[in-house]
Amino acid sequence: MSLNIEMPREALDALRAGQLIDAIKITREKTGLGLKESKDLVERYLKEHPQEQALIQEQLAQRSRGGIQIFILIFIILVILVWFLTR
Repeated sequence: MSLNIEMPREALDALRAGQLIDAIKITREKTGLGLKESKDLVERYLKEHPQEQALIQEQLAQRSRGGIQIFILIFIILVILVWFLTR
């Protein structure tokens, strides 16, 4: 199946927010395409727009770093609590 369908605006907004899975879901809903075709359409769009792909990858990396920082903070708080409770 040839993908000569335009990306829905809402899907582009989701992509620009770094929400790849949401962009695929929105594409499915708005175009009526199947999962594979929607994924292919989103991937083709990203391949044709490398500047947006780089932006999305950076946003995903920032989220990952943020998650690690939160985990470390929670771990430190737990260590401090255990230390105070065992004194």
